[in-house]
Amino acid sequence: MQKPARQIRPKVKGFRGKEPFLKTGDMIHWDSFLERNFIRLADFDLSVDELYYQPLEINYQINGKKFRYYPDFKMILESNKVCIVEVKTERFFNTEKNAIKYEVGRRYCEERGWQYEVFTERQINPGFLQSNLSLLRHLGTQDVPERVEEFILNQLKKVNDNIPFFELRESCEELEDETFYAAAYRLIYLQEIQTDLINKKVTDESLLSYEGD
Repeated sequence: MQKPARQIRPKVKGFRGKEPFLKTGDMIHWDSFLERNFIRLADFDLSVDELYYQPLEINYQINGKKFRYYPDFKMILESNKVCIVEVKTERFFNTEKNAIKYEVGRRYCEERGWQYEVFTERQINPGFLQSNLSLLRHLGTQDVPERVEEFILNQLKKVNDNIPFFELRESCEELEDETFYAAAYRLIYLQEIQTDLINKKVTDESLLSYEGD
């Protein structure tokens, strides 16, 4: 794993911690709950392959005074594209100090052919997304036999339209509850089964669909 440019030290106030990036098995440090939620979002995003925290130090000057800027994350996307990420609450998004950092970050990335993005609560915490991701990361990341996943998908493929979660469960009655839900939640987390994760909490009433080939 890439060595961070700056270590995250314990806070006197607030919270800091680590969150697993399941795609690689790395523990990613976070400096706020919003950063933790971004890690979960990036892990769920199929276009993100790798994630690193406090990835680099950018030096810049204003009126002859030297400053350092440490962006929050670096994402390695498909085709090895790089995106540097700053996570900021809406409350502090438009401050003059942060506006300067965004411009510094954008210029630094443009020189290297990278992307630069600022994420706030609007992108990270829409609706019920984070509560659903928390559920799916807890229950949908267990190892289950591939034949069970294929069986559930085949049952879903037989339906031409959306089907409630409970009806899919009924069509898989030969599976034990624990096995069925572990596999179904995993398929939702892997986005092989589609459902609305933003506007509603995932329940037995959730409408499921298959969006594969």
